[in-house]
Order: sequence, then C-alpha cells, then structure tokens
Amino acid sequence: MEKVSISRLPRYIRSELRASHAGEFGAVWIYRGILCANLIRQDEQIKSFALQHLATEKSHLEGFEANIQKYRGSLLLFFWGIAGFVTGALPTLLGRNWVFYTIFCVESFVDEHYREQLKLFEHEYHPFVRAFSKQIKAFHADETEHRDEALRAMTKQADKAMRCWGRLIAYGSQCAVKAARLI
Repeated sequence: MEKVSISRLPRYIRSELRASHAGEFGAVWIYRGILCANLIRQDEQIKSFALQHLATEKSHLEGFEANIQKYRGSLLLFFWGIAGFVTGALPTLLGRNWVFYTIFCVESFVDEHYREQLKLFEHEYHPFVRAFSKQIKAFHADETEHRDEALRAMTKQADKAMRCWGRLIAYGSQCAVKAARLI
C-alpha cells in the first residue's frame, strides 16, 4: 500500500482504525486467556478451537499493525490486553459452553462493528482507505465464521447467567470502542 502520513487521513478514519486495532489486540488476548485457563481444564476441544482462532486473530492484528503509522494505536492497549485475557480466562474456568457463548457474543459485536465501519468507509475515496477496506472485509468474514462456529459448538442454550455475561460483553465492547476511538 502507498505511504500516507497520519495527517492526510481524516480524523474519523484514524479513530475507527484505532478502535479496530484495539479490538483485534483484545481478541488475541481473549484466546491467550482461554489457553491459559485451559491449562487447568485440559479440554482438547477448547484448546483446538482457541489455537485455530488465535492464529486468525494474530493475522488480523498484524494487518492493522502493518499500517499503524497511519493512525496511531490506542494508548489503552495494556488495559485491552487485561480485559481480553479476563474475557477469555473466566468463561474457560466455567466450561466449554461458556467459552463458545463468549466467543459468539464477542464476534456478534465485532460483526456489527465491522459492518458499520465498512459502511462508513464505502463513501471514502482515500486510496489507503479503499485498499484497506478490502482487508477489513476479509477480517469481517473471518469474524462471522468464528461467531457461527462458536454457536454450532454450543451443546445447550445459554442460561440466564450466560445471557447476563453476554450483555456485559456487549456493553464492555461498546465502551471499549468508544474509548479506543478517543484514547
């Protein structure tokens, strides 16, 4: 992609890219949290699921980091890492269905976030944004596949406690996007 200085990208695009970068950073830490807590559970299905998805999330993060000089990353990455780790580790300690439901909730939020972002970017004619939007579309497709895979892996419907957890994930994700856009 062509070299573009930060000042040439509109502010709203830089803040959107910062939020998505922070989200992919957090996603990597979700899977690291799952894998760490799974050292206690020793569940091979969880391990396989997390390793596969971690590889995908790392590739998404690398895509954003290859272009980070164009938009500045969030100054809160340390906190996104902690939040991601806890979001992965805690449900892993509660069992397989909790893990899959957590990923379903996270990826449902990401699906909506990327849809809105792509809609916003479709009217932007900056060459970098046009080119990077194609990459974001591919990331979006991966995220929706992760969501659907997690839903298929669930062996029972979410109970009341899980649905509460899902609402907390959605609210936390909304707050994180707002904060990452700014900071």
